[in-house]
Amino acid sequence: MDGNPSAMAHRLNYATHNADHVRLNPAQRLAVQHLREQLRRLLRKRNAYASFIRAAANSPMGLGKQPTPDEQDVAYELTQGFFEQVYATLSALASVHGRIRVHLAQSEPPINSNDKFLTWWESVGAEGWLSSPLETLRASRDFRTVFMHPQMWPVFDWGTLSTGDDIRVVLHGAQSSKGNIPPGSTRATQPAYWEFFAPDMDEVLGAFEQLCHATFGPMFTWYPQDEHATACVWEPDGIGSTIGDAAAKALRESFSSRDLDPAVRSRLDPHFIEELDDYIRSMTNLRERAREAPVASAYPSGIPAARPSPAQLAPFMEANGDEAD
Repeated sequence: MDGNPSAMAHRLNYATHNADHVRLNPAQRLAVQHLREQLRRLLRKRNAYASFIRAAANSPMGLGKQPTPDEQDVAYELTQGFFEQVYATLSALASVHGRIRVHLAQSEPPINSNDKFLTWWESVGAEGWLSSPLETLRASRDFRTVFMHPQMWPVFDWGTLSTGDDIRVVLHGAQSSKGNIPPGSTRATQPAYWEFFAPDMDEVLGAFEQLCHATFGPMFTWYPQDEHATACVWEPDGIGSTIGDAAAKALRESFSSRDLDPAVRSRLDPHFIEELDDYIRSMTNLRERAREAPVASAYPSGIPAARPSPAQLAPFMEANGDEAD
């Protein structure tokens, strides 16, 4: 598993941050807030599982060997909690789409069924750019359904599979009297039996990250920018210290070095280092102001969801008001 969960926390924040820059009503902001809370809960459950993996690695059996019965039971319990949270997080994303329309070329998203909601996403990503995250989330939904509704299937058992750095829960059982197996499962070596390995938790988080980009990325197309939004601390690298900042600091270090070739130094603009310092200082001040600004909060208001503008907004408009080609 990824050993740096804080990086994923940054990535998920960045994937949703466009909502902070457009004009939304309080009900819409509350839906976004709920999604972020569910994403944080999902990440915490993944981190709890990662902590368990690290602890199991230090046990007498170690990873790659047979876990103890207690370790297997912990793996089962933590896996159950994670995939229950997947369902809640997917529902929160559906709630956002029920209140904020961003893919107007598609039909209204079905928000009362996570299965139908994922099918709707397939039409959004019809060119295949969302195939991988949707496949992961559908497998997660199916795994949770089998995991949490054993009454729907012939009685099945479970176990764990240990690899060099992971322990995965696997469900397995016999096919039904009609030869059916649960959706998402695969037939085992013996065709009359099936198995279903828990989807990788990091891949699930990555799938949510991609759907959040697909959700919040188009917001500037249809919703006006919020004039009162605080300065943005997120930039293309998704970590909060911009690529431009890093480049400016690297350039300053290189061009102010005593080892710089004199021929290169002689060709530099006299104000080059000074302008780099001004840029670095201004970006630092911007982030300090943004950190000091109060965090906006949403509250239930009963205000109906706002309708998006029927026409595209800048920068998708020509100066005369006509849509760009």
